[in-house]
Amino acid sequence: MVQTSGALTKHPHKLLRLAPQDLGVERVREVLAPARDTAASIIARGQRQGAFQTSVPAGPLSRALEGHLLGLLECVNAGTWTDDGTRTATAALIAMGVDGDRAITCVRGLGRPMPLGA
Repeated sequence: MVQTSGALTKHPHKLLRLAPQDLGVERVREVLAPARDTAASIIARGQRQGAFQTSVPAGPLSRALEGHLLGLLECVNAGTWTDDGTRTATAALIAMGVDGDRAITCVRGLGRPMPLGA
């Protein structure tokens, strides 16, 4: 088990950056494989339906999106950008090739999750 400081638990992207050093590259790949496979499947479906761009195959595109989202998370944690998740979701859709106005409309249509205990 890997112990982390309070600073790292407040900044999960740092945990992901340290993971290859602590767990080894192969173990990190193994742990992230289900999420990466799911993301690639969703992107592939969106590509087949014409919702996402097709110039890059789904697997590499999902890895590029992963890096993009980690970069945005780093900006939030550094205080250079604020977001409640809506702008990140919009940016992810735009990165997949969705028109900006359509991406905003899609994300707005998701609504807000109900607070726990409500």
